[in-house]
Amino acid sequence: MKKVPDHNSTDSAEIEALITRLERGQLRDEDAQLLARLLRLLLRLITLLQQKNASLSRLKRLLFGPRSDKRREANSSPGAGAEGEPDSASSASTENSSPDTSKGARSQSHSCKNGHGRMGAEAYTGARVVRCRDAELKPGAGCPHDGCGGKLYDTKQPAIFIRLTGQPLVGATRFEQEVSRCSACQERFTAPLPAGVKPEKYDETCDVSLALAKYGAGLPWYRLARLQESFGVPLPESIQFERCEAVADAALPVFLYLRRLAADGEVIYSDDTRVRILSCLKENKDLKEEDRRGTQTSGLVIEVGGRKIALYANSRRHAGENIDELLKARSADLGRNGRMHN
Repeated sequence: MKKVPDHNSTDSAEIEALITRLERGQLRDEDAQLLARLLRLLLRLITLLQQKNASLSRLKRLLFGPRSDKRREANSSPGAGAEGEPDSASSASTENSSPDTSKGARSQSHSCKNGHGRMGAEAYTGARVVRCRDAELKPGAGCPHDGCGGKLYDTKQPAIFIRLTGQPLVGATRFEQEVSRCSACQERFTAPLPAGVKPEKYDETCDVSLALAKYGAGLPWYRLARLQESFGVPLPESIQFERCEAVADAALPVFLYLRRLAADGEVIYSDDTRVRILSCLKENKDLKEEDRRGTQTSGLVIEVGGRKIALYANSRRHAGENIDELLKARSADLGRNGRMHN
């Protein structure tokens, strides 16, 4: 079967042979097609250079065609170029440098991370995916370049573009439901909400975001309230507290179950950190001089069956007292044998 010529690549040996025949005046009939192809390639190259957006890899593919083998990212060397080939400049400098210099260069190259801190597209797991399709260029259509008789096909490797947008921590959607009223009985009829939208003001994701911002990132409620207000989605401090309390009520059964599992742990790590509890500060005014006034957060990390459970307790009790309270729920057949670390 006759091989169809590739109009998007060139062969240096073929060009050298054409030059020889041109110098000797021995041009053949098929040389006209080769000359036309080279001239079109020259025009495309000039167009790309005028647009000032042609990368070296793109020009390389234009001149020499695509590589047949797949790019091996995992096994590529640190000095590999855009096409997986070693960089000639870096290899030459390594050969001409002294052993001490090359050793220092290698240590310096290992200390710098590739990418300069930029995140790859695969890191944005929470990004909304929008698939872009060309209305004119579809698989099976002809190549838009003049003189090229090729057909387009789907490479199954889309070009990835990440666009980051600013938004408040908690967003809002305003649903305007059409209301109709009967002219006779004055009954009002309200259009339903879109499918999948619950008739509840606060979505579960709103409550979880507030709880994570407050107790995971330590963002004060008043600061978040000012931020939300600046975005046009007001969320007062009192509302934030109510929504976080709703999350705590929903997660309480999970916490009680984890505490029950932690009571049967093999190893317990504990630590105390001072904390201000407003209700306890008010009680301190009525306490006697010998009564305990300090308040702390006790952090307990318990190893259970190869997993770790972290529990926190805010009170006047110390970590040891909280451990004693935890071990009251320990299974009777286990006893209190185990290891504890402060």
